[in-house]
Amino acid sequence: MMEEHDYVYQLKSLVVPGLVFLILYPLVIGGVHAFSKLPTLELRILIGIYVVSGLGILALWIIGKSKRIVMNGQQIIFSSLLGEHILEPKDIRRVAIYFDDKGQEIAQIRTGKDSFYVSELYFPFPELMSDLEIFIQQYEIRSNIPRYAN
Repeated sequence: MMEEHDYVYQLKSLVVPGLVFLILYPLVIGGVHAFSKLPTLELRILIGIYVVSGLGILALWIIGKSKRIVMNGQQIIFSSLLGEHILEPKDIRRVAIYFDDKGQEIAQIRTGKDSFYVSELYFPFPELMSDLEIFIQQYEIRSNIPRYAN
């Protein structure tokens, strides 16, 4: 029986580019406006784009901060502010582990109608993959992971 482990989503790759944009955008628009006076309508549109982008980045941060995976040995629970998905071993049809174009490892967990993805954005990822492999072997779930005789 595996003990319960909680894995959280890392936000650095989402938030850092957004924060850089939120810092640089007003500087660029301010510079353009200072050298060539922008018409009021264009300036309001650019300010609107900035506000909408800021709200979008804030929403991504809030949703990303709430994302987690809990593995308790009997089920895998994907949760966030958008909801919770509990996967029982009988619900999982297949688990595929592969590498994307950037060489990052990704696990795809397929159920009857949905697919769930586990990537290196979850921390700590090596432990999560170890728990997933144990879960797959324990419940004899179909996967592309080679099985070794004990």
